Amino acid sequence: MTHDLTPATLAAEAAGRGFSADARTPLSRWWFIGFGGAWFAFWLLMMLPGQYLIVKLASILDPAEKVGVGSFLIAETGVVVLLAVPVIGWLCDRSNPRFGRRRSWALGGFVVASVPFALVGAQVSWQSAAVLLGVVALGQSAVLVSLSAMIADQVPIAQRGRASAAMGIPQVIALAGGMLIVTELVTDVAWSWAVIAMIALAAPLPFLLGFREPVARARAETDGHEAALTAPRRGRPPLAAYRDFGWVTVSRVLVNAGNLVGTTYLLFFLSDALGLPDAEGALMSLILVYLVASGLASWAGGRLTDRFRSRRVLVAISAGLQAAAALVLAFVPSWPASIVAAVLLGLGYGLFLAVDQALLTDVLPDERTRARDLGIVNAIQHLPIAPLIGWAALAAAGFSELYVAAAVVILLGGLAVFRVRSVR
Repeated sequence: MTHDLTPATLAAEAAGRGFSADARTPLSRWWFIGFGGAWFAFWLLMMLPGQYLIVKLASILDPAEKVGVGSFLIAETGVVVLLAVPVIGWLCDRSNPRFGRRRSWALGGFVVASVPFALVGAQVSWQSAAVLLGVVALGQSAVLVSLSAMIADQVPIAQRGRASAAMGIPQVIALAGGMLIVTELVTDVAWSWAVIAMIALAAPLPFLLGFREPVARARAETDGHEAALTAPRRGRPPLAAYRDFGWVTVSRVLVNAGNLVGTTYLLFFLSDALGLPDAEGALMSLILVYLVASGLASWAGGRLTDRFRSRRVLVAISAGLQAAAALVLAFVPSWPASIVAAVLLGLGYGLFLAVDQALLTDVLPDERTRARDLGIVNAIQHLPIAPLIGWAALAAAGFSELYVAAAVVILLGGLAVFRVRSVR
C-alpha cells in the first residue's frame, strides 16, 4: 500500500480486480499495524486459555479429572460468548458515544476481560475460576464484536485482505509469544495469568487512543437504525440475501471447530500418546514452527486475495492443509510427524485467517447491522463443538480417533464455502 492512494484510484483499482466501487478513504500502514496490535491483545486473552492456560490450571486444580474440568471451563467460556456476542453486537450498532461506538466497546471490553483474567490463575477451585472466566468471556465478546465491525465500517473492499491478515497474523504471534512467556519466562501459574492480562490491557491502547473513528459515518448509520426502528420492514434485505452469509458462517464454524479439536489437547497428546519427557517444551517447539508457517501464509494470503479476489478457493485450500495435518497426527503418531503436522497446520490456518474474514465481510447483507451480524457469526463460532468432540473421543477411544474427527469436520467446512455464490 502506498500513501498516495486516493478514494478514486482505490475505487478504480478495486473495479479492475472485480470488486464493486468503494469510496472509502484508503487506510495507512500505521492503521493496520495498530489494528494488528489490538487483535494481538485480544488473541492473548482468547487463545492462551483454550490452548494452554486452562488445561494447565485444570491439571493443578484437579489432576484426576483434568480432561473433564478443562473441557468444562473451555466450553463454559464458549457458551458465554455464544450468548453475549449477538446482544453486544445489537447494542454496539445502536450506540453512538462521542468517543466512537466501536472504540468505546473495544476499550470497555479489554478492561472487563483483562481485570478478572489476571485473577484466574490464583484460584484454588475450578468453580471460582469458572466465575471469573465467565466475566472474561463477556469482555472478550465486546472486543470481538467491535474490532470485527471496524473492518466493515472503515476498510475499503480492496484492502480487506490486508485487514484480515492484520487480524490473523497477530493470532499466531500471540499464541507463540504468549506460550513463550507462560512456559519459559513466567512459569508460576498465578503470575502467568496476571502478566498476560497486563500485556493485553496495554497493547491495544495505541490504536484505540491514537486513531479516531469516522464519526460522521457512525452517526449516519445510527440515523438509519432509528429510521428502521420506526419502520422495521422498510429497506430490509430479503431473507435470500443472507444465503451466502449463512454458508460462510457454516464454513467458518466447522473449520475453526475442527482446528480446535486438534490443537486443544495437543499437550495431552505429546505427554500421554507420545510419552515425551518434556511435553511443554515440545509443545513450544511445535508452536514456533506453526508460527513461522502461519505468519508467511497469512501475509501471502492477504495480498493474494486482495489482488485476485480468490476467496472461496483459498479457504478450501486452507481447510485441506489443516485436515492433512490432523490426519498425519492420527495415522503417524510420532515426534517427526508432529513437526510436519505443525507446518501443514500453520500454512492452512494462516491462509484461512487471511481470507475468511475478508470473505465474511464481503457477504454482509446489511450495513446497518454489521456488528450484530458479525456478532452472530462469532457467537455460533464459539459453540462448544471442540470440547464436546474432544471429551467424547478421548473418553471412548483415543487420540487417533480424535484427529480423524478433526479432519472430517475441517473438510466439511472447506466444502461448505463452495455454496457461496456472490463472491469468487
